[in-house]
Amino acid sequence: MSAETPRSFHFSSPAHWGQCLVVDADVEALRAGGGIQPFAAYERNAALLASEGAGVPVALRGGDILWRDNDRRLHRLTSCDDVPEVTPAPAALATTGRIVNTFSGLWAIDGPSSLACFEADTLTRLLVVDLPGTRIVDIADAGRDSLFVLTERDGAWQVLHVSAAGHGLESIALPGISHPIAFTYLHTSRSFVVLAGDSHTRLFWFALQDKLLPGDGRAAQPLFDRAVAGYHPCFAPIGHVDPCSQGPTASGNQPTAIGEQAEVIPPSVLASDRRDRIYLAGRDGAAQGGAAWVLLIDADGNAIGEVPVGAHDSPPIGVTASASQLLVAGRRGVLRYATAAVVPQGAGPACCVLLTPMLSAPDRDDGRRWLRVDARADVPEGSTIEIAYASTDDTAERDRLVKVATDPTVAASQRLAALLNQDGIWRAPTTFTGASGAAGGTDPFSARLFDTTDRFLWVRVALTATAGAALPSLSALDVRYPGQTLMATLPGIYQREESNPDSFFRALVGVLESTTQGTDHRIAQLAGHLDPTSATPEWLNFVARWLGVPWDDGIEVAQKRRILGSAAMLASARGTRAGLEGLLEALMPTTPGSPRRYRVVDTTADRGFARVGGSTCRGSVLPAMLGGPSRWNATVDERAVLGYMRLPCPNQPDDGVGRLAGRVRVDVAATAGERIAWQPWLDRVLGELIPVTARLTLRWVSRQSLQRNRLDGTLTLDGPPTPRLGTDAITNLARLPDSPPRLTRSGIRLRPET
Repeated sequence: MSAETPRSFHFSSPAHWGQCLVVDADVEALRAGGGIQPFAAYERNAALLASEGAGVPVALRGGDILWRDNDRRLHRLTSCDDVPEVTPAPAALATTGRIVNTFSGLWAIDGPSSLACFEADTLTRLLVVDLPGTRIVDIADAGRDSLFVLTERDGAWQVLHVSAAGHGLESIALPGISHPIAFTYLHTSRSFVVLAGDSHTRLFWFALQDKLLPGDGRAAQPLFDRAVAGYHPCFAPIGHVDPCSQGPTASGNQPTAIGEQAEVIPPSVLASDRRDRIYLAGRDGAAQGGAAWVLLIDADGNAIGEVPVGAHDSPPIGVTASASQLLVAGRRGVLRYATAAVVPQGAGPACCVLLTPMLSAPDRDDGRRWLRVDARADVPEGSTIEIAYASTDDTAERDRLVKVATDPTVAASQRLAALLNQDGIWRAPTTFTGASGAAGGTDPFSARLFDTTDRFLWVRVALTATAGAALPSLSALDVRYPGQTLMATLPGIYQREESNPDSFFRALVGVLESTTQGTDHRIAQLAGHLDPTSATPEWLNFVARWLGVPWDDGIEVAQKRRILGSAAMLASARGTRAGLEGLLEALMPTTPGSPRRYRVVDTTADRGFARVGGSTCRGSVLPAMLGGPSRWNATVDERAVLGYMRLPCPNQPDDGVGRLAGRVRVDVAATAGERIAWQPWLDRVLGELIPVTARLTLRWVSRQSLQRNRLDGTLTLDGPPTPRLGTDAITNLARLPDSPPRLTRSGIRLRPET
């Protein structure tokens, strides 16, 4: 174990991960605090939502699904129903090539140059937006309840930003493309993906720029483009010419003119989700079997998966996705693919890669730079985590690599590939495999860094899951540089081994430093176990018994924390009224502006015994206690009663005072549920603060009993309470009102007097 915790570069929050270069990681899981993990794959088998054909599927907010059949009817399946509701589709929804769901409603293309918005539940037309002089090709959700519209005006292609009220916000030029037929918007990377080209078989990426152009517009910067056929053998969207042949398409449709291609290929074959995944529906070339697929592509244009579509549902003519499902429209209806808990059999491995920014170690007199990499990750059986690092001491080389890693004009995956292909700087990776039968949760994984003395360092972490394995996740990463390590505590003859990079002894000490990090972590957490605000429930019980405060394991956790927070006061005020009220306040804290939920009545201290006054002395102030011997007191005088008087029991003086003195009553206003939960222990816990000579009486009352004006705790000066039957009703106080006269056959019967 280290005498001093090594310092480190720490990564654990979304802001920390945002400084890294991350490829193929689930963005939504990262935002939700789930750490770095690969994209979840989809199940290979789909649930069929049957209809006479299907098109333009839409995943509505709340989990509902909407699609259109071949008879121009809309099918809506809610999250709590098994059978969809079928209604006739309005004209715009019956002919549009895409339906976009926003907070304001459902948007559709209504003719060559107009848009229509419909209320999502009733399909009532809310708004019509005319865009004269333009030809609308496709629409996409722009976020913040607005819409992006892909249009053509005077031979130039542009994207119009339209608000929920139908107002044009801005225009965005798309330079360098021709004949686009579909597009989508990636919210996280703020970029457009357009399906275009002379043969309509290329995907173009454009980055949305913040710089305004003359005329209240912006230009989208071209990033890169990819051939659709490169993702799969001769792959092409449905309805296009087979790129491997010059004849008809696999569906038997003859290719039409360029200007008519938007009618051949529905725009909804291209879609995206909030995770910046792109979905493209199509099929392989006829020579390769013509199998239909939905390709999954990341924001950098890399293929990250594929979902097969069966021959019975081929060709897929519409696709969309939500956080937990993929919807594919085909011949028999809509196929619903659920997110898989494990990587399905037949699917490729799921993987993601993280590269830290350039890290610089401080200068030290002993020349040591780095210690180790500590990663906390959940690595199930069948998945792996791989840790590697690159280092250099050359400032010119460092500047060149930093420029490659931060170049905004190059896709993240290409920058990562460029850095990983650098020669002479990368060390062999350390790979850990998930153990069989391991319990869920994060585990520590360490890789040594003490072999390098270079000042500048990059760390790469790769997570991979094969078929049948659950997804791994990385929750924290620490790149540590030396403080006071174990080597510094050894005799000088052994410390010289640190300068030898191939030293077995230094490697052995490094293993000890890495394997004892769990012990170091537990020691560092000991103070947190003693703090009532951060200790676990088990440690709360231990600490309470060490401190000797009134305690029971059945007390609620929040009450336990408040009791331990008042431990010093309870110890110093034990046996006093202040200590008892402090314990009650910890159990039932008083909210500002509300009365207390408890009352402590110490008859001896609060009232005292009555004294009869006279001309020379002043009597007691009422209320006071009246004491005296009982009626059966064994005193032979004129007050003696035959057959009633008796001798007192041993140690039971009949002076009339013992029955009144030393009694403390606690009234607790609790609900029926609180009384059931507290009754097993409250009397005993409160009794631990009562003096030995006193006796405790616990009385359960309602809140109203503590809010009324009373003379002696029982007399109420208020009017009769509202009649109410329940567990909180006050016995002998709540009553039903007088019943009105009743009309009978013999006349009016009055309520009998009692």
